[in-house]
Amino acid sequence: MSASTKKKSQIETNTSVLAQAMVRRLPRRTFARGQIVWPAVPTLVDHYVKALATTFSAVERTFSEEELARIREILVDYANQGFAVSPFSKLVVDYETQPPPQTGLTWTISYRIVTIADEYAGWVENRTPPLFGLHADAKVMDLAKSLGGPKDVPVLDVGAGTGRNTLPLAREGFPVDAVELAPALARILRQEAATISPDTRVFEGDALDPALGIPRRKYKLVVLAEVVASHFRSTEQLRKLFERAADWLAPGGCLLFSVFLTTGGYKPDKMAHQLSEVMWCCLFNRNQLDEAAAGLPLTRVSDESCHDYEHEHLPESSWPPTGWFTDWSRGLDLFDLPSDRAPLELRWIVYRSDVEG
Repeated sequence: MSASTKKKSQIETNTSVLAQAMVRRLPRRTFARGQIVWPAVPTLVDHYVKALATTFSAVERTFSEEELARIREILVDYANQGFAVSPFSKLVVDYETQPPPQTGLTWTISYRIVTIADEYAGWVENRTPPLFGLHADAKVMDLAKSLGGPKDVPVLDVGAGTGRNTLPLAREGFPVDAVELAPALARILRQEAATISPDTRVFEGDALDPALGIPRRKYKLVVLAEVVASHFRSTEQLRKLFERAADWLAPGGCLLFSVFLTTGGYKPDKMAHQLSEVMWCCLFNRNQLDEAAAGLPLTRVSDESCHDYEHEHLPESSWPPTGWFTDWSRGLDLFDLPSDRAPLELRWIVYRSDVEG
């Protein structure tokens, strides 16, 4: 066989093979730049790595197993650091292809601490008020009225927000103090309270901090509406709350709070616990409530569905209290399931102080 014949036989003419060969050259003329922001949830890191591999492949860049392992290592480290501080922290991945005709891709991974106060500051800046609904919780108002005449029932509203419960209670004549951690919300609450109830004190800071100066043995009712449900991350935090509440409550006073409790024998795994914190529906069970209250002068006296109680007792014109309340209270912010299938729900829990006067 002559040299010319051998050379000619090596020429590729198959159109399918040639098409694939041309596509393989596309990275030399493909440009992409992007940013992905994820919740810093440690148990979701493997999901994030797969998503990145798919994203990079879509822009004609394929990463080796070693490169993906390095990305995973960084994500694990940053997710653990961010989540330990706040469930609202973020993982940030920035990527950009190298200038043509190079075919590489550069990427950076960082994390951003986002606190509860940061989240609420964003609400104030970007959402249309009222942020938490127009009307007080029916359960809060009903329980307060059941404890005696308004002037004889001092109330402490913990996690008061912009005053959705504080201000209606004050209008009804209840002496009310409020606690709010987020400066942006506390500022609005002070402004509103000044025109309605000048005697209302607003304690700005963490209610679990004894240095905040909340009076002892004063309150006939302590309220945490949508606070334990959204922001309490552990049984240990719940224990601290019960200890503080037992100190705040007057003899025979009541602690009222809403909390997401598991149902149907559901036992959440670590991913469910972590993601529930991100979705503002922190998971507990009744055994954890008992554990947190053990040995304290508190007796649980009622346990009711928040959704059902508010639906039944709020005026029809006030239902739902917010556009997000119905799905959130039934666990659908965490689980994409039919409305009656989620294994958790928001409950109103009442404890009574057993301290004698």
